Amino acid sequence: MTGRQILAELHEEDDFFLLAKSVGEFGDRELVPYLNRLGAEEFPARFISLAANNGFVGSAVPAEYGGQSGTLEGILSIIEGIAACDGSLALTLAAHESLATSHILLGGNDRQRHNYLPRLTSGADIGAWCLTEPQAGSNIFHDMRTRLERSPEGWKLNGEKTFITNGCHAGLFVVLARALSENGRDDGITACVVESRGNEERIARTALHGKMGMLRSDTALLKFDDVPVAGDAILGPFGSGGKVARQVLLRGRVGIAALALGLARDSLERAAVYSKERKVAGGSLFDQPLTQAKLSPMEEGLWVAWQGVRSAARFAEALKPFKVQACMAKVFATEAALRITDEAIQIMGGYGYMRDYKVEQNYRDARLLTIGEGASEILRFAVARNLLDQDRGDMGDVIPHLENLEVAARRGRGSMGSLWGPGWRALQLASESVRFVREQVRQKCHRTDLVSSRQCEEVRFADLATLLWISNQVVLAGTRIVEGSSASPKHIRMIENFLIHSSIEVCHQASELLRVLGLTETKLCRNYIEALQIGAAVNPPDRPSPMPLSHSPRVSESR
Repeated sequence: MTGRQILAELHEEDDFFLLAKSVGEFGDRELVPYLNRLGAEEFPARFISLAANNGFVGSAVPAEYGGQSGTLEGILSIIEGIAACDGSLALTLAAHESLATSHILLGGNDRQRHNYLPRLTSGADIGAWCLTEPQAGSNIFHDMRTRLERSPEGWKLNGEKTFITNGCHAGLFVVLARALSENGRDDGITACVVESRGNEERIARTALHGKMGMLRSDTALLKFDDVPVAGDAILGPFGSGGKVARQVLLRGRVGIAALALGLARDSLERAAVYSKERKVAGGSLFDQPLTQAKLSPMEEGLWVAWQGVRSAARFAEALKPFKVQACMAKVFATEAALRITDEAIQIMGGYGYMRDYKVEQNYRDARLLTIGEGASEILRFAVARNLLDQDRGDMGDVIPHLENLEVAARRGRGSMGSLWGPGWRALQLASESVRFVREQVRQKCHRTDLVSSRQCEEVRFADLATLLWISNQVVLAGTRIVEGSSASPKHIRMIENFLIHSSIEVCHQASELLRVLGLTETKLCRNYIEALQIGAAVNPPDRPSPMPLSHSPRVSESR
């Protein structure tokens, strides 16, 4: 199991594999020596310019604004690769790219893009995006107190923002504030660009220390005191800032998911290397069955989560609604990363707990990611509210019926059953169970907001829907790989195993959720029993545990 092998499994297309590989080489060549010269909590001020000089900043920005004219999926490969080197660097880049740069790209006019974006894509300025306030995190759009006030002298910005990444070192701030006209009329949430230069006395920056992780990331409390804002620095019409900010957050969440998986990949690689070098019982720790039983699910979880992240990015690139997909991808990926980084520490034992070994840092860094840019609980509510909406018909736009999944995979009707066998049947059972329980939850939970008495049931439904959606992305990705002749038998086996095990979990939890609602349904019980029988037939007790994915060669090894 090597870094190259794992990268090849994650990036089925040559272009993205080569991009990810070049990011890793950049990290080894320039970033690791640079970080070694810094203090434990010293901000890497040269990082953005170093990344820009190597073509890793402005990936999805059109060339006319100084970017690379790439895709969101390309940004994810870069963020994931930087995160595998250092989580703080990746968070710095994500705030600069996915938040500040994205808001100007999405919300600015052509003149504003020409004015600001080249400064960000070149690394001349570091960008910071200012949304969160001391009194409001997840509810910020309902309780924003920072004001953009109109006076006879022009616009003035007043208020506080907190937990702002890059806040102490930014040259450009994109600030969300409530616009107030001269007569005090509230014109809604509006975004503006604030220059650091010339406003040093009006912007108070306080570094927030004492964090658990992301120690080299710049996290700040900002106070704006009568900061002048020119009319041509206001992004979009008044009141449009909230709508654009929500789109920025969705893209940012997908980026954070990729960051989490970079930390997870690095932890997996380090645990595998350590286990091969650690000698026990006349052999290596790596060769022990229990170690293999840990490493295999870690690699499977990494690959599976990446399929969800890529799928959400593709929805965004296609300009399709992707709110639910982005929420699902972030929740699944960040929580998978926590499990993988935790398991890596366990494999490495006492050494994994020591700060001299990077898996300890990875775990601390990963811990932020289920909180920042949408706490997992809030994102689960968003998934539940969307899918349980009484005005919504079917869930087909998010979780299509399996016959429509065959169409999406460009396969003939019934062909997926031939390709994936028992795994496809198990997925059918899971899909049927989720759709049935959804109707029961909708009848019981007439309100799907944060004060609903059925919060726990709604969240459990969101978890069911997320696991089913991830399973759909896995089967689509697996079909692409098989058709491209780049899958090893071990790879196919891993996909089949995941489909069966995830379907068993979905059927079980669907039955449990129905029980919590005070209901029973024979059909759901039968689905669960059949899914268990499929799992028992495919994985009999005497079958040896699977070796890690990358232990077997790919059918077509072109990289």
